[in-house]
Amino acid sequence: MDVPRILVIDDEEIARVSCRRVLAREGMQVTLASSGREGLEKLLCEPCNLVLVDLKMPEMDGVEVVRRIRDIDSSIVTVLITGYATIESAVAAVKEGAYDYLPKPFTPEELLIVVHRGLEKRRLDLESRALREEKEAMERVTMVTHQLRSPLAAILQYFEVLLGGIGGDLTEAQREMLSRAKERLESLMQLINDWLDMSRLSEGDIVRRLQPTRLADCVEAALKGLDWAAKEKGVASEVQIPSDLAPVQADADSLREALSNLVANAIKCNRVGGRVSIRARRQGSCVVVDVEDTGVGIDAKEIPFIFHQFYRCQDRDVRAQQGTGLGLTIAQKVVRAHGGTLTVASEKDKGSVFSLTLNVAGAESQGLSPPP
Repeated sequence: MDVPRILVIDDEEIARVSCRRVLAREGMQVTLASSGREGLEKLLCEPCNLVLVDLKMPEMDGVEVVRRIRDIDSSIVTVLITGYATIESAVAAVKEGAYDYLPKPFTPEELLIVVHRGLEKRRLDLESRALREEKEAMERVTMVTHQLRSPLAAILQYFEVLLGGIGGDLTEAQREMLSRAKERLESLMQLINDWLDMSRLSEGDIVRRLQPTRLADCVEAALKGLDWAAKEKGVASEVQIPSDLAPVQADADSLREALSNLVANAIKCNRVGGRVSIRARRQGSCVVVDVEDTGVGIDAKEIPFIFHQFYRCQDRDVRAQQGTGLGLTIAQKVVRAHGGTLTVASEKDKGSVFSLTLNVAGAESQGLSPPP
């Protein structure tokens, strides 16, 4: 954790020294300045997190210092120290960008309260700014990605036509080159579709759509779209869901997508002729779903990163297969929006178990009619 850097600007030496003594005991790095001009010069050379500045100083008063600090770096939190605390001075300071003011004389406890509160405000402001910038960047990427999908779909259609022989006979070399190009385009199209799935997932929308849902229906729907991939690799699947399992509080569409991504990952990372097992059980007020495979497993040092966007396991056989590195990210985002958790237990060469928890639906859901 970074050491908080504090600048104290005050023309009274005893005030400066007292602030440094109190703040240094808290492990903070404190710089002192005896005038507004000196403080601004030090600020340009030594950036800080928070500035304590006296309101009444010769040459340049505290309000002017606050105004100039705001122009230098608006993320710096400023607190005015004043022996002339009035509502008017406080309002003037806040208008110029000060976060708070501290009336003299003050106790060490009062100083620490104001400083800690100011540092927490800075932390929250920086986090909020980072989230806004990330959202704006994601929106730009999503817009570009959406624009790419239509022309890529048209190109893929042309490849289908050519490989179908409609454009004329192809030599074996030409067919091979077109097939490889088509595979690359299909991988790119999958990346685009996964990214658009990722961007359209809104946790707020998912929460609003939560309702009593039968887990078995979601699992069945998730498996339907993966039949071909499982058969191609010779991977068998088994589902063990108790017939009397309580409904879960879920958004069926997004939960199906999360389960589909987990099962697809289990198939991709499996061995030829392997098995994928989907099991569910009641655990207190939750339902736990395990998606287990008999695949290559995950190295312990990779586990902290597998839910990161675009991360792909380093296993050579897994990386040789098509994938975007977004499936597990999407699954985790969906499960979190459901108020649940998604974890993994894995051992290299011994397979993996992805476990997700979902909340059991309320008592009102028990009136659902039995499945056909």
